[in-house]
Amino acid sequence: MGRRTLWHLMLTWTTDHRPPTIWTRLYVRGMQLNRDKRAFEGERHTLRTARDRQRKGNRPPTRWTRATRHVTTQTVDGVRVWKVRPRHRAPRVRVVYVHGGGYIHPLTRDYWRLVTALARVPAEVVVPAYPLAPDATVDDVLPVLLDVEAATAASGPPLPTVLMGDSAGGALVLSMGRCGGRELRRRLVGIIALSPWLDATLADDRVIELEPTDPMLAESGLRAAGRWWAGIRDPADPLVSPVNADPEGLPPLDVFIGDHDILRPAVDRFARRLEPSRTSLHVHESTSMFHVWMTRAIPEGSRTRAELVRLVRVRVGAVSDPPDRVVG
Repeated sequence: MGRRTLWHLMLTWTTDHRPPTIWTRLYVRGMQLNRDKRAFEGERHTLRTARDRQRKGNRPPTRWTRATRHVTTQTVDGVRVWKVRPRHRAPRVRVVYVHGGGYIHPLTRDYWRLVTALARVPAEVVVPAYPLAPDATVDDVLPVLLDVEAATAASGPPLPTVLMGDSAGGALVLSMGRCGGRELRRRLVGIIALSPWLDATLADDRVIELEPTDPMLAESGLRAAGRWWAGIRDPADPLVSPVNADPEGLPPLDVFIGDHDILRPAVDRFARRLEPSRTSLHVHESTSMFHVWMTRAIPEGSRTRAELVRLVRVRVGAVSDPPDRVVG
C-alpha cells in the first residue's frame, strides 16, 4: 500500500507513499497550464483576483448536494450559514466546516464535494460564509465563527462537535479550539485541519524550495494575504499562526498534508511544538499530493474523503474514551 506509520507518545505520523494516479497527473498538469497559482502571485495581482472573486460571491451548495442531502440556511451575526445533513438519518455529530482560500477567496464548488461526503457519517455539516480580508481580520471573524458554532449547537439537538477546515480554515479551527469557552470544549471531540496554513509568515526556507512543485500556491501573494488577515496583529501572532500557539487543552488533532504544498514545512514545526504536550496529534502525510487535494474530483480526493468520513466516525465513537487512548 505504500504506507508507513510512526508512533511517538501522543504523536502518530502516517505517510502514504503511493504515486499519483494517471488521472491526477493529468489534473495537476491542467492546473499548471491554467496557471492556477497565479491567483497568489504578487500582492497587487492577488488583491485584484480576490476582489474579483469576492464580487462574484460564495458558491451555494451544488445541485447534487441539494438533490442528495437536506440543506437549510440561517444567518448568525450577519453571516450566512448553510447546514447540510442526510435526508433520512439523524446526525450523530456536528461538523463545523471552515473553508480556506487564503482568507481572501469565497466558497467554491469544490468545497461542497467534501461537505456532501461528510454528511454520510451521518453528520450535520455547518458551513459559514465568513467575512474575508482585507475588509475583515482575524479579530473580526474569530468571534463570529465561535458565535456560529454556539448558535448551531443551541438550535439543534445536542451533538458532539468536530471542527474541520482547510488551508486558512485549518488555522481558524485551531484558533477556535483554543479560544472557545467551556461549553465548546465540552462538545468538542476533535479538530481536523486539511492542508492547514499554520504559519502566516511562511518563514521556513523550505517554502521557497517547495514552490516550484506547488501547482496552486505562491508565497508572495500568500504572505500579503496573511498580513491583511492579521490586521493590527503581527502575522506571527499565535491567533494568526497556530504553529506558535500553546496546544495544551485541545482535543485530538488530525492534520492532512501533501508534500507538494508550500504549507508543508510548518507541519514539522507544529509537530515538534506538540511533542512535549498532552495533546494527541495524528499527521496524515501524502508524498504525492498538492494543496487541499481532498476537495478535488480526483481518485486520491475521493479516497481521502472516505478516510475523513471514517475518521469523524472514530471521533464520535471515542467521545467517552480517556484522552490518552484517542490517538488515531
